[in-house]
Amino acid sequence: MGDMIGSGIFFTPGELAAVATAEWQVYVFWSLCGIITLCGALTLAELAGLLPRSGVGYHALTEAYGPFAGFMQAWMMVLVSGPGAIAGVAVLFGELANQVFGSGSPGMQMVWAVAAIGFFALVNLRGVEWGGRVQITLTAIKVVGLSALIAGGLFLAAPAENTMPIANTVSGDGLFDFLRLVGLGVAIVLFTYDGWIDASNVAGEVQNPTRNFPLAMGLGVVFITIIYLLVNYTFLRVMPLDAMRANPTLVASTVANAAFGHAGGNALSVLMWVSIFGALGGLIMTLPRLFYAAASEYVPHAATTRMAPFFNVLGKLSERGSVPSGAILFACVFAIAALFLFGSFSRIVSFFVVPFQFMNILMVSSIFRLRPKLSGPGAWRMPLFPLLPGVFIAVMTLFLIAAVVYNPLDSLIGVALTLAGVPVYRVLMKHAPEKNG
Repeated sequence: MGDMIGSGIFFTPGELAAVATAEWQVYVFWSLCGIITLCGALTLAELAGLLPRSGVGYHALTEAYGPFAGFMQAWMMVLVSGPGAIAGVAVLFGELANQVFGSGSPGMQMVWAVAAIGFFALVNLRGVEWGGRVQITLTAIKVVGLSALIAGGLFLAAPAENTMPIANTVSGDGLFDFLRLVGLGVAIVLFTYDGWIDASNVAGEVQNPTRNFPLAMGLGVVFITIIYLLVNYTFLRVMPLDAMRANPTLVASTVANAAFGHAGGNALSVLMWVSIFGALGGLIMTLPRLFYAAASEYVPHAATTRMAPFFNVLGKLSERGSVPSGAILFACVFAIAALFLFGSFSRIVSFFVVPFQFMNILMVSSIFRLRPKLSGPGAWRMPLFPLLPGVFIAVMTLFLIAAVVYNPLDSLIGVALTLAGVPVYRVLMKHAPEKNG
């Protein structure tokens, strides 16, 4: 939950208002995306029970489709989407820190961003328990703050009068127009549910993963969906769709001011700041585990190549606590470099969305190969198999097609960056150590 709740819930409702033509559609979009996410999360939970190791997604791809699939996913995460995501969230944190503390300086924004990355690097170098405690604390603050916003909007703020008709922003009444409406709505909302996959990167450090991981994934997504639906109901009670459409970035602050006055607006800024801070901590806690899982597999392959130092750093464990210290430091240093190179997450996200989601589809589909191969007595099995992974694969495939159609250049750049790992993999395979027997 701490990884999933970021800044999206404060801004996405306003963006969705430009697509939705009726209030009921808002609840349909948020519920549908919650169901899609739950399908993927429960599939991942079963995979974590079958492969209880750090970086479940990597190991699932490797076991199901061979080492090349796992390597390509890791390559993309290590050099593109992982550091970029950390840098992008850090930029948002720096912007809000400027608002909360009133500095307003672009230089201070970078200082805040780098300081936040450094803080979580130090915390996670202490071990997953320290990182987990910090995440639990920050998540509790976020949930309490969102609950206060919901309660204030429901019981303290005066309901708005919806006197203006809702304009239909999607013309036509045919099936194509309906599907386009649903596709646009899902594309907007689904980003706010992002982050559930990252939790699998610590599966190898979870006690009794067969029991605890499905509970964590299932209940976490359900609670997130309920919170998101309540937040949207609260927003719509205070601001009808036409008002949200006119001021999409001011929805959350308008509700906070209506419920608690000017102090409420300031409190909301602090809440958003803490929320993004927690999302950043979740990324730095989980992503390096994936980096370590992938790199440790290829340390022997790279031993006689010029890439040996790179893989040795990522595959290093601390002597105390067996923490992937090298991967944590690499992720944070590389994220800081990306922070100054790109300046914002928006410049990176369009590059990796297609290969990133394509790998997620492959990861979910691996359950069809791994369940009969690895499942044994006492293994947890998701309900409604194969419907749940099938729903996720179908919806995300349509999402990828839409991304390529509507943003072909950035999508192709992302694919090209990912395919740059192909020659690296070939070099590693040429230097693979020989196995006896």
